[in-house]
Amino acid sequence: MSLSFKTQLFAVFYVALTAIFIFFMVSDQYRSLSQQNLAALETFLIQQKQQELKNYTEIAMASVDSIYASSAKDDPMKQKQVADILSTLIYDGDDGYFFVYHEDGTSVVHPTEPYRVGQNFLDLRGQNGEPTIQILIENAKNGGDYYRYFWNQPSTEQITEKISYSRFFPKWKWMLGTGVYLDSVNEQLQTIQNAIDQQVDSTRLTILIITLSAIFLIFGFGIVVNFTQKKETEEKIHALDQKIIHIQEEEQRHISRELHDGIVQMLVSIKYSLEATGLVLKQKAIEKPEPLAKAEKNLVNTIGEIRRISYHLHPTILDELGLSDAMEQLGIEFSERTGIAIHINKPALRKLLPDPINTTLYRVVQESLVNIEKHSHATLATIDLEVKDDWLTLTICDNGIGNTNIKKEGQSSHKGIGIRNLAERIEYHNGVFNIDAGADGTTVTAKIPKSAFVNHYNRQQSHQRRSINE
Repeated sequence: MSLSFKTQLFAVFYVALTAIFIFFMVSDQYRSLSQQNLAALETFLIQQKQQELKNYTEIAMASVDSIYASSAKDDPMKQKQVADILSTLIYDGDDGYFFVYHEDGTSVVHPTEPYRVGQNFLDLRGQNGEPTIQILIENAKNGGDYYRYFWNQPSTEQITEKISYSRFFPKWKWMLGTGVYLDSVNEQLQTIQNAIDQQVDSTRLTILIITLSAIFLIFGFGIVVNFTQKKETEEKIHALDQKIIHIQEEEQRHISRELHDGIVQMLVSIKYSLEATGLVLKQKAIEKPEPLAKAEKNLVNTIGEIRRISYHLHPTILDELGLSDAMEQLGIEFSERTGIAIHINKPALRKLLPDPINTTLYRVVQESLVNIEKHSHATLATIDLEVKDDWLTLTICDNGIGNTNIKKEGQSSHKGIGIRNLAERIEYHNGVFNIDAGADGTTVTAKIPKSAFVNHYNRQQSHQRRSINE
């Protein structure tokens, strides 16, 4: 057994072992994090439902307050007036209604199940064995509280989980309650759970594909070592590195799209619900509760933060308008955030560059601006992009003190991981990457030959012509 073959077997074993470790680690961590986020979302949605119930109850009590306040301890006429009013207060289709029980358990008001009125349900027990009516009455006597249980849902005629809020009319010994069914919340959470399970399965499949691909490439690498020169071997390794970078970019693009089109849209929907609740309160001349206002503020901040993360992972403007506009937007945001003035000179390159080169040059600008912000203490930065002398040249300059962590060519061991990554990306397109750091500032230069993207579009047009002819 040759040394090369032994090395291949060892590499295959190592890749397989690493893949198994990553397989379980990524799955467990992703599922754990997702479950935490799901639990937080469930808590948030339940809190919103609770606040909604409390608001509805306050509205109902306000609608009968004048009658109740002017009544005697035992006033059947006014009790009937209040009962009639509460029977008509219906919301959320047929599922939102108010019910009233005397403290002895006798039903007084129940719009959807009028046959209950006059009957005693003090000993009624739910699916979990708890005395439902007794708990609602005790909550009401204690100043008002929430209770989750199962009850028949009018719109579906099915037993569904429900959360109710109850208050007490001490003069008449009445418990006033209302509740919302949690089927929509549970369906939403189940949808998210299914998406999580699908993503875990997708991640596992991706790891398997990458593992099999890596094993195949290892054997291919061994053949290249045996039958080709050292230069060809280095090119294979380089191609593998770029494939990983491409996979990373595609994954970031996917995550960015999922955040923007999925979670953000759900949060915006919740925001609209909160705003609608605020409008209802305003129309009823009820002051917006502090928890509701705080929830709206936190939700707006959350939406903004998720959008910021989504844009950082992969800016959609890069796909929609091209490198020039994406670069300009990045510069504007950088200047607003840091106070460093920035000048951008750019040609119109919306349709000229293929996606890999667009992404590479955008990452160069992004990483350079991060270094300027962290190290340079500059007051001015310049980004220049031009096509000249068969080269596409990107230059980023600043007037700061220079980043002493970046050394000149030949001292690459001192370069940061981000800088080395950028250099490899540029080299993949047969380009040249250089950094000149000095006391009067830093200049980052990335040059890509025109042939790198001209050939790309020549191949693309040729493929399109063949497809038309076929």
